[in-house]
Amino acid sequence: MKAFKFKIKRPSKAVVNKFEQHLDLCRELYNAGLQERIGAWKERRISISYQDQQNVLPEIKTFREDLNLVYSQILQDALKRLDKTFKAFFARVKKGEKKAGFPRFRGKNRYDSFTFPQANGCFRLEGNNLYLSKIGKVKIHLSQTMIGQVKTCTIKREVSGWFVIFTVETEKVLLEKTGLQVGIDAGIENFMTLSDGTQIENFKYFESAQKELRRKQRSVSRKARSAGSQSRKEAVIKFRKVHQKIKHQRHDFAHKLSTKLVKEYDLMAIEDLNILGMSRGILSKQIHDVAWNSFFQKLTYKAENAGKKLIKVNPNGTSQTCICGAKVNKTLAQRWHQCVECGYSNHRDIVSAKVVLQRALGQNSEYKRVPLNKGSVEEKTWAVTSCVSSESPLIAVSA
Repeated sequence: MKAFKFKIKRPSKAVVNKFEQHLDLCRELYNAGLQERIGAWKERRISISYQDQQNVLPEIKTFREDLNLVYSQILQDALKRLDKTFKAFFARVKKGEKKAGFPRFRGKNRYDSFTFPQANGCFRLEGNNLYLSKIGKVKIHLSQTMIGQVKTCTIKREVSGWFVIFTVETEKVLLEKTGLQVGIDAGIENFMTLSDGTQIENFKYFESAQKELRRKQRSVSRKARSAGSQSRKEAVIKFRKVHQKIKHQRHDFAHKLSTKLVKEYDLMAIEDLNILGMSRGILSKQIHDVAWNSFFQKLTYKAENAGKKLIKVNPNGTSQTCICGAKVNKTLAQRWHQCVECGYSNHRDIVSAKVVLQRALGQNSEYKRVPLNKGSVEEKTWAVTSCVSSESPLIAVSA
């Protein structure tokens, strides 16, 4: 399954009103379904399922006629979304997480999408025109070619406009084998370091935008808090657009880098990090900014689609171990590795990446374990150029 996201071009006011109406009704149904589940359990110790709530939708429509303005499967999908939220909550409880996160009611700005779950006449795409049941025709900007059979269509509201997301079912696109293997060490000084000596720069998008964020936040604070203040709404939108730009920069960077790695290597070894736990420590801001989890998710599904191998290894001690197996204790401030057992000397992150690859090869018999080249102090360093523009190259060599 793949997702393709396109922007809706200048939707008319009538269409936008219908979009907003759909979101409001779906959100109201979601909140009502949540209230029903909570009340049934508190009062009668009864668990209500998705099927129970979906079965009473026709009856609800008899006295809530405005629900008839929304395609029936969109309403069913809102209830299904609530059911998925509860299932995810119970899964977290079963794992023993301290903060499982009980499902919450959605405010007006916390419900931003609705979905047509089946392409059976409720929506169709003809060129740049998208026809939506009970909404009408909208024009979209087809920035790329969709490959596969379209399954679902989601309309999403963002600060920069309205978007449509198509989910398609497609065949895997297997890439040509290169015979190369690589270990990856995630870091903060550098975004990541590869076992061949490649170091990829950490651009720190949030940190770079903090000055602008502070200016926008002060602008919001100065505006009147009275209900319906137009100047405050405009200031909030400008503030949110800065955050959206940071998000897009991270996604663009992660997509381009993960694609490059999948094309170049047959086997990629990464550490199985507890990112959630690490993000609660003293380096929480830096770890949130580097967005490892988002990158690893993209690398995982792209490797699967390309027929490449991605192996997660135990991260314990990778930075305190030499490639010869000896333990070399280092503080976080010590950035250079020097082994007294074998004499190997290199940057600590490069050594960690080599150890990660060794562990992956050791636990996977499908691949031969090859001796790692110790290299030299002058091992190559690569810097990733800015990935904001799609025309910019991904990798540029630096001395």
